[in-house]
Amino acid sequence: MAEKYRVGIIGCGWMGKSHAQAYAELDNVEMVAASDIHPKALAELQAEHDIPNGYADYHELLVKEDLDIASVCSWPGLHAPMSIAAAEAKVPGIICEKPMARTLGEADAMIAAAEEHGSKLVIGHQGRFRAQTNAIRSLIQDGAIGRVEFLYIQQNGGLSNSSIHNVDYARYILGDPKVEWVMGSVERRTDRYERAQRIEDRAQALIGIAGGVRAVLESDIGDDRRVQPCIVYGSHGSIFPVSNGIRLLTGDGSKEISFKEPNAQALQAKELIEWIEGRREHRGHAQNGRQALEVLLAISASTYTRGIVNFPLEITDYPLDSAIEEGVLPVEQPGAYDIRGYLVRKD
Repeated sequence: MAEKYRVGIIGCGWMGKSHAQAYAELDNVEMVAASDIHPKALAELQAEHDIPNGYADYHELLVKEDLDIASVCSWPGLHAPMSIAAAEAKVPGIICEKPMARTLGEADAMIAAAEEHGSKLVIGHQGRFRAQTNAIRSLIQDGAIGRVEFLYIQQNGGLSNSSIHNVDYARYILGDPKVEWVMGSVERRTDRYERAQRIEDRAQALIGIAGGVRAVLESDIGDDRRVQPCIVYGSHGSIFPVSNGIRLLTGDGSKEISFKEPNAQALQAKELIEWIEGRREHRGHAQNGRQALEVLLAISASTYTRGIVNFPLEITDYPLDSAIEEGVLPVEQPGAYDIRGYLVRKD
């Protein structure tokens, strides 16, 4: 057991700052290095958290620093090469932000590298550590609403950016069952991107989950007032997430339960340390991140194949690219734009 776990942060933007704030809450970690190609972002993170060593090249960081934990907080297109490089540097613990990768091929390469080099790879679905999420999971396990039959998810902000959290959330509260099939539909009339990755305008899907549970997911259909992380309907009641709590409806009436939320990022990092020490497996291990990614890719694949997609998904590339390039989803309103306002380069 290390006296202080040496942490390096790769990517010093918003998520890098979030990870740094989480590590600052843990007494047994020390942030020793950070990396970013943007000098200003790197300098700001170093100054805010007194991080001594800064690098423009993350490869140099991994070579020079003897890390115990690496946080990969870059854009999705870099998750795979950065995580693989951290594993090859034999970093014991890696937290990679979501989505895990762009494709299942990349995700599998990340998992293989971690296994080969003995690294513990975690994907940043920190919602698994929220008090609200775990209360819903406990109510389901205790049979408070009987047999779970149906889930309704509504989210804005793109499948890979926002809805992937909700898919992971849905699996977690059910005890992480396998997804068996997806039938989805994607609309993309504009040239829409999210952090350099093509994304859809809107989407919907019916998801078949082991045990007979069905889930309906809507992405970017409606406005922010209709966002519902995951309503759970059971044979004897239902659970509605609300601000800072949940509403439980059963035959006995309605009850609202409130929570004070902890720093989920800090709990995620703490559990990684416990996994490194052999005390438990991490609830956000890479196979769970891969399953969430597989569901999201299957929605686009269903549009591409015009039918139900059974799991395991056999498409290892990014099916939305294939649908666009082969004319299944032609751009009708030209003009590439990023939902976060970044400049879209089409080299």
